[in-house]
Amino acid sequence: MWNLQNIIVIIEMHNSRFLIAVMRYLPLAAASLILFSSSCGNNNKTEIIQKERDRKVDVSDKIVNIESDYIFGRCDLHIIDNILIAEESYPKEEKVNHLFDLNTFRYITSTGVLGRGPGEITIPSGILVDRGKRVFWQLDVGKKVLHKFPLDSVLSDEMYLPGTSVTLVDTLLLVYYGFLNDSIAIGKAIEPFSGSPFVTMAMTKFNINSGEIRRFGYENPKVEGRLSNSCFALSSADGIYVNCYRYKDLMTVCDLKGNLKYNVYGPGWDDPEKDDNAYFEGAIIYDKKIFSAYHGSSRIVVDGNIQRGAGPKCIIVFGLDGSYKKTIEMGSEIWSFCIDEKNNRIIAYFNDREEPLGYFDIPVE
Repeated sequence: MWNLQNIIVIIEMHNSRFLIAVMRYLPLAAASLILFSSSCGNNNKTEIIQKERDRKVDVSDKIVNIESDYIFGRCDLHIIDNILIAEESYPKEEKVNHLFDLNTFRYITSTGVLGRGPGEITIPSGILVDRGKRVFWQLDVGKKVLHKFPLDSVLSDEMYLPGTSVTLVDTLLLVYYGFLNDSIAIGKAIEPFSGSPFVTMAMTKFNINSGEIRRFGYENPKVEGRLSNSCFALSSADGIYVNCYRYKDLMTVCDLKGNLKYNVYGPGWDDPEKDDNAYFEGAIIYDKKIFSAYHGSSRIVVDGNIQRGAGPKCIIVFGLDGSYKKTIEMGSEIWSFCIDEKNNRIIAYFNDREEPLGYFDIPVE
């Protein structure tokens, strides 16, 4: 059989008769080399390319509206036990976080007082949830602190002001985090510079006792600067965390030590015609799967003479190994979502429905 070593030996003999024979077999040798190269590429199990994601499930007619007498604007959603927490992005009243009964969606109370006094919040910028301790931490980028809100204290005192706060001592600012243990969290942070606070993001480790933040773990080298903006999710039980990128069709899966397990590239990866698209927006790990809201289209929508940012209309479900499972199509744009594990349903804040809060059952396989 002809192979590269045979060819090199024959050429070294400097015999024209043998060279003619080699030329006759070069096409076969080239084909063998191509097959060999392709085989080697398939053995690189960390790199997963998904050109098609076409297993679609439409739930647009299965969304149940959640009616509430309490009026609030766009919010990020979180769950602790039987409480749904809605952190309002642009608070209309004096408090930031609104609590509802998860089963009945009855409004319970609000907490997180806006202001500049002790325990008050100047610029609400996200929540870190510690489900095990029934605590959530409110980030205030204005003061560069985290305020501690024990759920029991909030439920028993509608005027509760946090007595415990952690001052962030580094230049990185927390955005998305998950707890590894009582004192250490890992997640994505922003790095302010050049007068623009949301240009670069980085994987970091955060010590909640000292406030120290330092860089941590794998970063895909092809997503630098603005492209590094991603959504983060962590599952200690499954031993992984994921980053789903907003401006590149990429999801990375890592172990809890920060080592890469998988780079998952979607149809829009490295396509210059799709550089203006938006991709992932929010990620949750649940039931041995990764759920992430997904755009896959232009991040700008034009309504008449008005331009606005587009919201994702579907949620892609992956396996923990990065394998594609299905695409849940909602037919409406969402601002945020969470998963009600007890009732196996997704709760979302919708941008374009009359009742912005709604839920639907997670489709079965």
